[in-house]
Amino acid sequence: MTTATGIQFFHLLAPIGALTVMCLSHALLSRARPDAAVLNSLAAAGFAGLFALLAFELAAFLSGQHWRDVVVLLFLVDGPIYACLAYGYANFVNLGHSSVRVRIYRELLSAPSGIPTEELRSRYDEAGMLSARLGRLVEGEDLVFDGSSYRLQKVRLLVISSTIFAMKKAVLGKTSEFSP
Repeated sequence: MTTATGIQFFHLLAPIGALTVMCLSHALLSRARPDAAVLNSLAAAGFAGLFALLAFELAAFLSGQHWRDVVVLLFLVDGPIYACLAYGYANFVNLGHSSVRVRIYRELLSAPSGIPTEELRSRYDEAGMLSARLGRLVEGEDLVFDGSSYRLQKVRLLVISSTIFAMKKAVLGKTSEFSP
């Protein structure tokens, strides 16, 4: 195998290697700090994967690839591929944490004698769900509650949601599947 072919395989595997680093980092962070916010551990793991991708690109440069080729591949190929893989992984992880159905299944699994209907209603009614979500946002310091109203404190989720809405608008032509 020639050096050029080896470098091509290297670039093919670099985003997958970076995703592997992200997954392993997330698993380690989740076990080291099980009470930490999921978003924080995902972000830290995502950066670990990004640093791994940069290390892979540096290795390609050190193995003889021209620096301009490395930069072009990083920004136009390997970087976007890693971003898509990381986004998919983050949504997969978040799905398990945010799905009400999964939470109900887990609670019923841990209660072999069952959970009374009224207790389930009290946990999962609309007001209860809103209270739980607002509580998590206040606990994560994304919102501030002054006793009568909520205000934004951190804009990180706003930046993320704006990016997702922009991507949805680019793909769907609208920001929601439900808007006309």
